[in-house]
Amino acid sequence: MAAEEAPAEILAEGEEGAENTEVVLPPPCMDLTEFPPKNDFFENMVAIDEKAEKIEGANNFRQVSGFPIFGSGQTTEEGFLKLLDKVKALHAEEGSEKLLWFNMRKEPIVYVNGNPFAPRNPEDLHRNLDISFSVEDLDNLEAHYTNILKAQAEKEQTLKTFRDQAFAENPMDREAVEDVLKVVSIKGLYEIYANLKENGFPNLTCFRIPVTEERSAGESCFDMMTEALKNEPASTPCIFTDQMGRGRTTGGMVAACLIKEIQITSELRKMEDIDLVSKSTVDDLIHQKFEGVLPKCQDDDDPFIKGEFDVIKELLEKVPATVEGKRKIDHIIDMCGPVPKGTGLQNLRECIIETKWKYDVATEDKQVAWKVLILNFIERYFYLICFATYALEHGPGGYQKAFTSWMDDHKELRTMIEEGKDKLEWYRTVDAAKLEHLKDLINAPNYKENLGVLIRTIYDFAFVTYADLPRGAIKNNSMRRLAATTLMEILPPDIAERVNKKMEEDPSNSHDFLSLVGLVSYYGSGEEH
Repeated sequence: MAAEEAPAEILAEGEEGAENTEVVLPPPCMDLTEFPPKNDFFENMVAIDEKAEKIEGANNFRQVSGFPIFGSGQTTEEGFLKLLDKVKALHAEEGSEKLLWFNMRKEPIVYVNGNPFAPRNPEDLHRNLDISFSVEDLDNLEAHYTNILKAQAEKEQTLKTFRDQAFAENPMDREAVEDVLKVVSIKGLYEIYANLKENGFPNLTCFRIPVTEERSAGESCFDMMTEALKNEPASTPCIFTDQMGRGRTTGGMVAACLIKEIQITSELRKMEDIDLVSKSTVDDLIHQKFEGVLPKCQDDDDPFIKGEFDVIKELLEKVPATVEGKRKIDHIIDMCGPVPKGTGLQNLRECIIETKWKYDVATEDKQVAWKVLILNFIERYFYLICFATYALEHGPGGYQKAFTSWMDDHKELRTMIEEGKDKLEWYRTVDAAKLEHLKDLINAPNYKENLGVLIRTIYDFAFVTYADLPRGAIKNNSMRRLAATTLMEILPPDIAERVNKKMEEDPSNSHDFLSLVGLVSYYGSGEEH
């Protein structure tokens, strides 16, 4: 894959060097004229461990332990220099002057007053663009969008922009705030890259890997990363960025760690083959560097935390080589994830079930967005296992076969993930016998006298139903919601009518389980109050 280049012929009339000749860009792949710019920054976007080193203008900066692999959110214009200076200082002793920068975003990026902005669909301000064009088309689109914003700013001297009020994982929880900026400067990302190369980083090579937010990298994107890295020394530092530095950045870091690990292990095995180093020494070196035991967490034995979803189990059963692929990629995913195992923001395996827990306690309208995320995360994890299996097979030989070709040879895997990612228990099954017992308790003539027993039984019922969830706010909220739902479900019709009537009179009240118990006790007698 060729490195990302500045779009050809970007000088507009009147700019230095244009010499009164207006240079026209190729037509854009889509019209972004009506797409407002949205600030990449928002409140509470720093999600890295509080003990991690912070770099101003490079939110969520981190390095994978033992690898020259770095990640960050989209940097400010000044943040670029600070991040590159940091990486260069860390690896100066290794003699590698070359730096690789991977932009994991599809959407164009334009810098207004030194801060990054990206276009948003005016009908959907809460999501980054999901567009499918070639890297060349996306680079050209970025140049066009830069010119669009420059023209708007020149006309109005200001620019209407948006930003998220604060971080919210579910797009339905995001709130867009409008800002009108007095424009001092506007630069396309390609202009930032060019400035960096001219000012201290001539060996900086930049790549765009176009990945959709919260989605798996496409098969061709894995090939782009492989092509960029396979002939580079394992010591060459690599920097990965997206808007927040979360999912897409982490995915790139995981793939890069795998590629670099296979480079190093392959070289060690070659030394072993020519009797330069003994097999036991090579085994020890590989184990120490790449297979060390990571800290243990209390939920590590949970099957879903381990990624044992139906479609993953089907993959391991039908393609035995993926068992080793999963083992290898799981270790790297943990190293690239949050503390205590890693140094990052998101564990690309554990986030599947963690999002499912959020789905379980969400209202029906918000469950729609959570479900989309869950399916995307399963697909992403599936493809990482496939890529690891491919890399273990073809990496030692220099990746003579592309990942897309490998997937063509295993085309049934595309069908497997498409049809199998939805095989989850979307609705909690409850114990029917215990539910009937609760109905008997509340239908008894003396149910008020048994209210204490009823409350304890409902809590036990909720606890058993969510026994698989780890301790914490999600489990507590899940139990309370189920307890409240169960109580309303088992109420006799006459009591339910009175309680519902009271709830309708005060719609602002949350009506949690304990407040419902009070209403049942107070109004259950049928007396008017």
